[in-house]
Amino acid sequence: MKNLNNFRELVNMCVAQKPDGVAFRWMDQSQFVDKTYNDFQSDIDALGTYFYYNGLKKTRIAVIGENSYAWILTYFTTVIGGGVIVPVDRDLKVNAIINVLKDSGAKALIYTDSYNDIIDEIKKGSGVKAINTHELDGLIEEGKNLLEKGKTKYTEIKIDDKAMSTIIYTSGTTGKPKGVMLSQYNIMQNSFAAAQNVKIYGTSMLVLPIHHTFGFTAGVVAVMLFCETIAINKNLRTFMSDMQAFKPENMFVVPMFIESIHKKIWKTLSDTNRATAVKALIATSNSLRKIGIDKRKVMFKQILQTFGGNLNTIISGGAALDPIYVKAFDDIGITLLNGYGITECSPIVAVNCNNHNKVGSVGLVLPCMNVKIINEDENGNGEICVAGESVMLGYYNNKKATAEAFEGDWFNTEDLGYLDEDNYLYITGRKKNLIILNNGKNIYPEEIEELILRIPAAIEVVVYSENDVITAEIYTEDPAAVQLAIRKINRSLPIYKHVKRLKFRSDEFEKTSTKKIKRTLVHT
Repeated sequence: MKNLNNFRELVNMCVAQKPDGVAFRWMDQSQFVDKTYNDFQSDIDALGTYFYYNGLKKTRIAVIGENSYAWILTYFTTVIGGGVIVPVDRDLKVNAIINVLKDSGAKALIYTDSYNDIIDEIKKGSGVKAINTHELDGLIEEGKNLLEKGKTKYTEIKIDDKAMSTIIYTSGTTGKPKGVMLSQYNIMQNSFAAAQNVKIYGTSMLVLPIHHTFGFTAGVVAVMLFCETIAINKNLRTFMSDMQAFKPENMFVVPMFIESIHKKIWKTLSDTNRATAVKALIATSNSLRKIGIDKRKVMFKQILQTFGGNLNTIISGGAALDPIYVKAFDDIGITLLNGYGITECSPIVAVNCNNHNKVGSVGLVLPCMNVKIINEDENGNGEICVAGESVMLGYYNNKKATAEAFEGDWFNTEDLGYLDEDNYLYITGRKKNLIILNNGKNIYPEEIEELILRIPAAIEVVVYSENDVITAEIYTEDPAAVQLAIRKINRSLPIYKHVKRLKFRSDEFEKTSTKKIKRTLVHT
């Protein structure tokens, strides 16, 4: 695999290696729609040519909506043409959308039908030119006509690999969102380095929202490095049916998906009185594996059919993942690789390898990254700092925040963790979440949350200190069962870590679009 510097080089490589290979596949009224790599390149050139000769040359273009081919096409077309793409969080309210468009200086907004009811308000508030994704086919045809007339300036644009090509406004689980500036070089180096740790084979289902860097860098760019097919899941409602239709070999998700899938599997088994039999089958399978016999694909075929029958690798990132799930999926024949990243690093910092999966870690630090731990405590935990080719250019129009985030070339993630002797990274918590009791003891709430989430009845939890008392706020439909289980958890923990106050809620916590709980809205 050749290391590439920009998106045009990526598309050219895919066309050279697999011109008629399916690049993107999606469902339209129960029918497959395919775009080959040749089609993709042709659409980019045509749409880009239309933009170039119709007032959108080398400008800032925002895009908002569900995962779609049109969304990906807009991104590639904009940056290959020397413009700047502004992916807008699809869950933002109208005023927040307007603020992003105004702050970024976007001249146009490509949007899906979901925003039809508010698009006039957005246009009025931001002054952008608004283009519905349904209009793109017509614009592509106009662009093709321009190309036939010799209008080729778009295809001749020289790309500045290291110039700002995207502004990504962080979802902000804490604090005010900031615009992260990334270059094509940042993202390409990150994708290439991640591809050294994780090899992608076969169809990959795109699940995560691609306005976030993990969804886009891992779910689109890294898969394209292998010239494989990206099957687009438009929304969570069709997630399971899309698994059946696309039959993916791999996918990138956040831990919430893993936890939800795992609980659904075992609830179904329990409801059908098969849980005991499957546990016995797992024990038999694991015994056979110890003597070199692997029959998981046969023994757990019925469960694997739930995922379409071909799924063999899941890569999880975006939040902490309980190691118990790595073993649980491995037991039935699916490799679960944990990783870690942050938008400011394009975003992947570390990820486990297909052939060396260190359970409990978030993986081997990428070859394009350097990681150091500062302000270590007595256990070696400290603040994770990163330098390297994938670290952002800075925060857009925010020199103060940029200066505060860096010390020289080192970006402080404000996450806490440690490195082992093999350069595998372990995450222990987030600096802003760290609980410091009056007695000086440090508590990582994520550690306690992980234990509570193992309780079948516990759906979501946030742990914090309230008046120096460790408090767990829990979303559950069975408070009594959770309360009983937490008593057992407390007996396994040092006294200073005991959960002494419980708060139960009957509705979910408010989350970002990557399904992270907005902790600042829970307790401030």
